[in-house]
Amino acid sequence: MLGSIYDHLLSSAKHHRLLIGILVFIFYGNSLVNEFAVDDGIVITRNEYVIKGISGIPDLLTKDTFRGFFKKEGKDKLVSGGRYRPLTPVFFAIVYEIFGAMPFVFHLFNLLAYLLLCLLLYKVLSRLFFHRFKDKTPILAFLSTLIYLAHPVHTECVTNVKGLDEIAALLFSLLCFNFILNYIETNKNKNLLFALLSLFLGLMSKENAITFILLIPAGLYLLYNQKFNVAIKYMCWLIIPGILFFLIRAQILGWNPIAGESGELMNNPFLKFVNNKYIYVSTAERYGTIFYTLLKYIGLLLFPHPLTYDYYPKQIAIQSIWNIIPLSSLAIYTTLIYAIIKFRNTRPHISYSILFYLLPLGLVCNIIFPIGTFMGERFLFMPSVGFSILMSFGFVTILQKNKSLGTGLLVLLILLYGAKTISRNFDWKNDFTLITTDVKNSPNSAKINNAVGGVLLDANTQEKDPSKIEANLSRAKKHLLKAIELHPMYFDAYMLLGNAYFLSKEYGLAILRYEFILKYLPHDEEAFKNLHLSYREKGRQSGMVENDPVKALEYLNKAYSMNSDDQETISLLGVAYGVLKDYNKALEFFNKVLIKNPKNAEAHFNVYLTYLNAGDQVNADKALKAAKAIDPDILNKFNAHSK
Repeated sequence: MLGSIYDHLLSSAKHHRLLIGILVFIFYGNSLVNEFAVDDGIVITRNEYVIKGISGIPDLLTKDTFRGFFKKEGKDKLVSGGRYRPLTPVFFAIVYEIFGAMPFVFHLFNLLAYLLLCLLLYKVLSRLFFHRFKDKTPILAFLSTLIYLAHPVHTECVTNVKGLDEIAALLFSLLCFNFILNYIETNKNKNLLFALLSLFLGLMSKENAITFILLIPAGLYLLYNQKFNVAIKYMCWLIIPGILFFLIRAQILGWNPIAGESGELMNNPFLKFVNNKYIYVSTAERYGTIFYTLLKYIGLLLFPHPLTYDYYPKQIAIQSIWNIIPLSSLAIYTTLIYAIIKFRNTRPHISYSILFYLLPLGLVCNIIFPIGTFMGERFLFMPSVGFSILMSFGFVTILQKNKSLGTGLLVLLILLYGAKTISRNFDWKNDFTLITTDVKNSPNSAKINNAVGGVLLDANTQEKDPSKIEANLSRAKKHLLKAIELHPMYFDAYMLLGNAYFLSKEYGLAILRYEFILKYLPHDEEAFKNLHLSYREKGRQSGMVENDPVKALEYLNKAYSMNSDDQETISLLGVAYGVLKDYNKALEFFNKVLIKNPKNAEAHFNVYLTYLNAGDQVNADKALKAAKAIDPDILNKFNAHSK
């Protein structure tokens, strides 16, 4: 039976393409029912330019890709160098114009793009392998594509709509490769022109397409039997769209693509907290951590479990280069580089596979320039092509020696990969599912603990069951406290924790968190507003629940100093002074309310009560009359409330 399966693997390209299409839909079909999740908000649902539709395209082409999400100047440059990847947001804007915020449509386009990518990968590899491997070409190209399309590490790019930038970058880069091959075979200039245009579109999708300036010539030299000087000629041609892209990018974002590193942990993981401040790690720690993550990448390719969208601090701990794991990783990668040189003539497919893995990964591993995080599964989307090619040659070697064993191992691998991919797609259903799932796999990440707190607080806005609301609040506080423990200067976590305490009516604890934020960020509008509300509600609680009008006045005066226009605060101050029998002060504040809103029946009634308590029946009657004129039932309401 297994031998028969192997024979089918050697069938026509038509059958190969059909199976590729079927498997893409089998492995990713369940993603079509998913909602938007995590970074989809940045590039679609909360991007003011994308939701404008076609009218937002000029802004998408002339600003940082994340500017439409951050709204304010400067926030889009939290990660050094910024991001200029306008092609996919422009596409999203067009789709949004036609279909609106329909997740199904966006997910469908991602799936179709991935299908096109896999079919193109198969075609390019078939053409590339033919000159050296002849009769083995169909099986090699098919197995490479099969392993690639099934690999679970791709779920972040395919299932997360935002990942279309990775898909498009590789798709257009491979299209460029295909046109270069057309040009070599036909010598028609239009193919060269289309190649250069394709690479430019790849770069406009994501900057990592730049690696194809080297990968294409390397493929021509190592696998397509082109002379070295010919390969260099094509590299010179491919540099043109690269220069054009970076000139445009520099014009939009500025001319310093690798500006100084951020001093904020969430945008620069190479920091450690010492003596109540963050300092840069040592060179030994920096490169130790880099090589530690590089080994984790190999681990994810070989054994893609568990998967998580979050590898932020401190899920990956700072390592010294002198630790055994970083040293082992350094030895492995040194060996890989040596293998490129060693096998370039005798086994060029090995050299090219390694090169296809190392070049794209080199851009995102923090060695060349900082990228704002340690690692991400999305960063393996392009390098995994090299891994898949190498694996296919390994399987063909086994198949030649033992058809049944090789086929069995291959089928098992695809089934395991496919099952994991399908399972992982369910995790990406929405923010809540993904974040609450991945926190189990990234328990020491400050970012994901903060995100859990956020989604739990959001969930409470729709929750009606008081016990579930309380449970969500308790869980949110637990994760937010963990986030702050991991990152003591994590202002987003302090904000959410303050909000959680506010909703739990623990106003004193909320005040401490908002005050902490304002100590370091004195112009933070949200923290300022929330602190004012917390002072006010703490004042109300002190007076009405704890029966401490003096303490109430302390907090209410703080609230008033922050916002002297808040009628609720003014009214509560009047009540507090009235309880303390400072009737003149009470009247002063109630009249301030009436100046702002003469039709406020409650304020008129409070004036009535104040005069009544002060023994001024005449003015009390006048105030009561004014209150009844606005709300005839106000006295009954007061009596009912008093009971």
